[in-house]
Amino acid sequence: MNSVPILPSCLAGLLVLGACSSNNRDTNPAASQPTVAASLSGLGLNTLAAAVAAAGLDDDLAGPGPFTLFAPSDAAFAALPPGQLDSLLQPQNRQLLVDVLLYHVVSGSVDAATAATLTDAATLGGVDLLIDGVGGDLYVNDARVTDADKLARNGIVHVVDRVLLPPKPIVQTLVDRGFDTLVAAVGAANLAGALSGSAPLTVLAPTNAAFAALGQSTLDDLLLPANQAQLARILTYHVVPGAVTAGTALDVELAASLQGQQVLFASASGSARVNGATIQVFNIPCTNGVIHVLDAVLAVPEPIATVASDGGFSTLVAALTATNLAPTFADPAAGPFTVFAPTDAAFAALPPGLLNQLLQPVNLPVLTQILQYHVLSGASTERDVKLAAGAGLTTLQGAAVSVAHGAAGLNLDGLPVLAADVLAANGIVHAIDGVLVPSGVLSQLQ
Repeated sequence: MNSVPILPSCLAGLLVLGACSSNNRDTNPAASQPTVAASLSGLGLNTLAAAVAAAGLDDDLAGPGPFTLFAPSDAAFAALPPGQLDSLLQPQNRQLLVDVLLYHVVSGSVDAATAATLTDAATLGGVDLLIDGVGGDLYVNDARVTDADKLARNGIVHVVDRVLLPPKPIVQTLVDRGFDTLVAAVGAANLAGALSGSAPLTVLAPTNAAFAALGQSTLDDLLLPANQAQLARILTYHVVPGAVTAGTALDVELAASLQGQQVLFASASGSARVNGATIQVFNIPCTNGVIHVLDAVLAVPEPIATVASDGGFSTLVAALTATNLAPTFADPAAGPFTVFAPTDAAFAALPPGLLNQLLQPVNLPVLTQILQYHVLSGASTERDVKLAAGAGLTTLQGAAVSVAHGAAGLNLDGLPVLAADVLAANGIVHAIDGVLVPSGVLSQLQ
């Protein structure tokens, strides 16, 4: 992974940062600016300035450097759990405060453009930061850079919207961050050990409110010893092997969970999502992985036939049943497939009598071809489909459906896609506002 230069040997002592000399101070374009330490109050970072002074680091951050400081705003400090800042500022906790503050400092002058090319950065505290880009914003761990490239005489300051806390193990991080229901569920499912190994993991962590939205009776049932296996199945679906940052996940899109089935990362309506659930906070670093916070509990995907039935695609399900295609799409081990699913309204909009004619036994081979024209081999996300714009996608029927994408949205053979990326156990479903009919097939009707 790319990282910033290591700490110079003359900065090895935590509190002797000013001992280094700089050979190019006279050529520093920011020579007329105040030092990193002196610039904090002028940037409105009063709480950080007070914390730096309490830690005895003000003289050190006035040294030659250069330093890059990811500086929490006053609002970021105010958002810490009640009492945490006051505790850090107590004289007896000075070393802990030093450790926290040095976790915000990187050796060298790293501007935002350079930081955007990195995946991590070594801090003066000895623990790396995660660097990630999501939705055009730069993130450092779970903090967004809100005001970048504030030049100082001896470095550069980037204002961030969260206080960066040195990482702890996944389970302890969940406890510290107040994920009480998830922690209780992990204990009930006997998964604490699985989340405590050295192999890195990515945890998609539903909030307490997300669990509460299931309903108390549902949650109580899941926590019963008799339902331990079901609970473990749900929770392991929220865990992905490896430490996957949000930016990387959005690039990859599909990732296999510990449960075995895939989760789908996507951007929609200006937010990052997993299976439609919004990622409220991402890239909380842990010593054995990373945590992303979700606003919903993910349901383990069902097969395509079940997804269609539960989603109100009753006419499509009836057509699949009539043509004996339903068992294929009901088999979680089959596929994967991509299904462009016409709504009930789309079937109802067919010319009068056509659907009844297609459902006649003698015409079921024609209906089969029409249904197969709605199916691709493999799991193609909305982004995959868009990449075929101007070309086409070969269907199971054999003919290619045309794809267009523009201001009017995504269209297949001119029919709009209404809802995309509904994940199933054996593929992906995209709802469409019309029935796709391959050329010449209706002429075979009897």
